[in-house]
Amino acid sequence: MLKWLVETMFLDIRTLLVAAALAIGVCAVARFLLYRLHPGMPGLGHWAMAGGLGALALVQVPLHGALPSERLPAVLTAVLILAGYTVSWDGHRRFTGGKPLPPALPIILPGCGVLPSLLPGLSHPLAALSIANAVLVASVSGLIARELHRAAAASGREIMRAMAWLYAVNCVFFLGRAVAVGFEPEAVGTVERGGVAVLAILWGLCLVVAATLGMVLMASERLQAELDQQASRDPLTGVLNRRAFASLAEREIARARRVEQPLSVLMMDLDHFKQINDRFGHAGGDAVLRRFVAVAERVLRREDLFCRFGGEEFVALLPGSTAAQALAAAERLRTAFAEEAAASIPAGTPPFAFTVSVGVGELVAGEDLEGVLHRADAALYRAKAAGRNRSELAAAGPFRSPAAAIA
Repeated sequence: MLKWLVETMFLDIRTLLVAAALAIGVCAVARFLLYRLHPGMPGLGHWAMAGGLGALALVQVPLHGALPSERLPAVLTAVLILAGYTVSWDGHRRFTGGKPLPPALPIILPGCGVLPSLLPGLSHPLAALSIANAVLVASVSGLIARELHRAAAASGREIMRAMAWLYAVNCVFFLGRAVAVGFEPEAVGTVERGGVAVLAILWGLCLVVAATLGMVLMASERLQAELDQQASRDPLTGVLNRRAFASLAEREIARARRVEQPLSVLMMDLDHFKQINDRFGHAGGDAVLRRFVAVAERVLRREDLFCRFGGEEFVALLPGSTAAQALAAAERLRTAFAEEAAASIPAGTPPFAFTVSVGVGELVAGEDLEGVLHRADAALYRAKAAGRNRSELAAAGPFRSPAAAIA
């Protein structure tokens, strides 16, 4: 059937090979340029190398049958293909934050694919080579699909999920190829050069083009995520910045009103922070800020919003929490920070009390984010005036600005 399609559609195998080689070569150049544009992004260099290996593998295909030894170019092609897949797998692991593969694996795995064809007494050594190569390519494709699927599930990136499906389909394709060769081993080197070869080349071409496009889109997706991170996160501590917090907090307030649930905020300020900078230097002050963030993220819940409001001042929004519950959380945070920060001072350093003051306010009817923050800030100033290292509840009732009172 495939042979009939080839003859009907006038698909000459050598013409198709030239076209495929050109297209795969262009894809290899595109991967290399992607790596040159973003050399610091993990995995891109391996993707470029895999593209080069794939282009070299396709160049070897026309040598099949042109040399006295038919097995040599077939072995070289199989080795290059499997090496390319292995290097690509390593690149995907690095890109998704996984551990790099052992450096020798791109050599060992192709060697394992060649060994079955070298066994003595085989009636169809090229078929054994084709089956072993197809099974290993399918296995590596399945492993790449698993890596991408896990990373997509964790990050929610849709391009990565689509790439996982692409490699999963490739895994199925090569398993089917291994089964087909197993049923007709004598076809390898004869009929294979007709319709089956065309199908394999067309699928390989589609895969390389789609994978290269996916790699470009995944890199763009990652860059966009990094830009979003920079736009919404404090560069020193990694928590939400003021702008991002305000946007997310407005949504939480709207949701709290809709479902009629309580909502509270904590306004926090590290005590005597100027003295911390004077005694430990600005690097020491930064370390204290990061330690406070680490303690806060451990004490607060995952659904709570935590923000660096400015300097040494932080804000947390606690959905579903009453003022009493928020006050209890503030006390846990205050105590944990005082204990952990004091324990982190190096031996021989004069003692220093690392403390935080907290103002606690619960959202009331008719109040917006600015209002509850003003009340919590007023409670924070009372905590400072009362000696610091304490938590204070905000006064009841909505905040009213002086302008509103005059009106």
